[in-house]
Amino acid sequence: MEIDQVKELLPKQLLDIAEAIGLPAAQRLVDELGGTTWPVAKGVRRLGIIRHEALKEVIGERAATIMAEQWGSVPLYIPKCEAAIRRLRDLEINRQYVQGVREGVSANTLVAELARSYKLSDRRVWEILKQPSPEATGDLFH
Repeated sequence: MEIDQVKELLPKQLLDIAEAIGLPAAQRLVDELGGTTWPVAKGVRRLGIIRHEALKEVIGERAATIMAEQWGSVPLYIPKCEAAIRRLRDLEINRQYVQGVREGVSANTLVAELARSYKLSDRRVWEILKQPSPEATGDLFH
């Protein structure tokens, strides 16, 4: 995940989590638990130990320990980050399209392949490709 490209789309709470446990662990957390409220447990009582072990399976022991220290005994909402994930997908579609065109593949062939690859309609891929890229929206003089 290129977090700098979608930072403005991410909730502050997730940015705090990513800073504490690292981006790869935060991404696994969103992938596995996004859209749920997770009671971060310190792992002291029986139920807390079970929850802590489940969290360790998702993000690893080090990250689970950090989360227990910072957010222990707090029900923590894990956002789905759908807008950011969609934006990253769209950026990757654009990157693959540009690369394919440079390699001499026809636009229609590329769009058909991208649509199948991302399970989108070809119309949606064309819409994504027509959106201005972040590089194109900047100041013309910089």
